[in-house]
Amino acid sequence: MSLVKKARQELGYSLELAATKIGISAGYLSQIETGKRQISSERALLIANVYNVQLEDIFTATRYGRKETSNVLDTQKTGGD
Repeated sequence: MSLVKKARQELGYSLELAATKIGISAGYLSQIETGKRQISSERALLIANVYNVQLEDIFTATRYGRKETSNVLDTQKTGGD
């Protein structure tokens, strides 16, 4: 069981209720919980806030923020700020 799903269940939230609180569909949240979807760091933080947990407690860096990581690497390659 994923840590995201476990955190949701510990609150007693159904998939539908949690998705409504986060502002996404239940299907999309299910895909996040099963690892079928990568999400932005902003959405990961929103989920952590709704679940009242630390971001690092339910997500690993590889599950979110790939775009931000790519931007850092692009900046390093070009020498820009």
